[in-house]
Amino acid sequence: MAKPTITDVARLSGVSPSAVSMYLNNRPGISEDTHHRIARAIDELGYVPRTNGAKNKSKGFIGLVVEQLPASLTGDLFYADVASGLQKEAEQLGYNIAISVIDEPINTLPRLVDEDSVVGLIALGGGDITDELLERIVNSNIPVVTVDNMSNLRPINSIMIDNHRGAYLVTRHLIDLGHRRIAIIQGPGKYKSLTERFYGYINALLDAEIEIDWSLIQAPLSKGIPNKGFKEMQALLELDPPPTAVFAVSDRTALGAMSAIEEANLRIPTDISIVGFDDLPPYTYANKPALTTVTSQRLEMGRIAMQRLHQIINDPSLVPINIVMPSQLVIRDSSSKPR
Repeated sequence: MAKPTITDVARLSGVSPSAVSMYLNNRPGISEDTHHRIARAIDELGYVPRTNGAKNKSKGFIGLVVEQLPASLTGDLFYADVASGLQKEAEQLGYNIAISVIDEPINTLPRLVDEDSVVGLIALGGGDITDELLERIVNSNIPVVTVDNMSNLRPINSIMIDNHRGAYLVTRHLIDLGHRRIAIIQGPGKYKSLTERFYGYINALLDAEIEIDWSLIQAPLSKGIPNKGFKEMQALLELDPPPTAVFAVSDRTALGAMSAIEEANLRIPTDISIVGFDDLPPYTYANKPALTTVTSQRLEMGRIAMQRLHQIINDPSLVPINIVMPSQLVIRDSSSKPR
């Protein structure tokens, strides 16, 4: 017969798997009656919690939940840096890391959580990691910290970049150069960080008393690598007159837009300026002008996220906080005064 699982224990005792997890990890939050029912079910089934050598030598596994990316986790330089900072801090604190990839919005708990395989969870990025999924994770009573994402449904421990300020600064840079027809290439609305960047762009224009031209607000038409930004830039170049400058909400999008500009036999920044957000390394855009962009402390984000998770694992009563990391304008060669 198959070995009993935590789900079997939950079913027999008439409680949720998260309640069984709380019992097994000696966490507060379950009644004395529930405690006794779970104990009886474990005894009746002969359930033995799963362990392994690595877990016995450490404080346990931390789950890293991330959505399926066009590139691998290590291939996406933003997420790779965050994950690297997280991994280094986890090692210092005595934890191991287990990764769970979500390839579409799900209505159930990640397997790492449902099977009680982790002592805490870090959700990296947004998109398919929805507010509803975060709600289920929080309700399972497992400690969780989000990075580059937050919940609109309830307070939750989160680490974010100051996306609004970064977008404001880079748009203001174009305004200060003399640009007035400044377009934006938006990202998918399911990403809260990209939505914040859109509002930073809008607020910079309004503060400069530049009327919003909705024809210059380009919705996403493509996705993935290397297509992102290419079709969108082609659509903007068909405007009469075209924009003199473009803010792409990510450096990846800016790279595709730069290729479309070059294909149209236009020069950057002589004919059109372009700026991005994320500060990818210069080798990423080889043979193109160095990109004016917004930078942030990605390694530090991962490190702080792991520190915060460690704190709430040891003290679940801590009030959730949202930590906002500073963003900074980096001026390079892709932006100049309009012709």
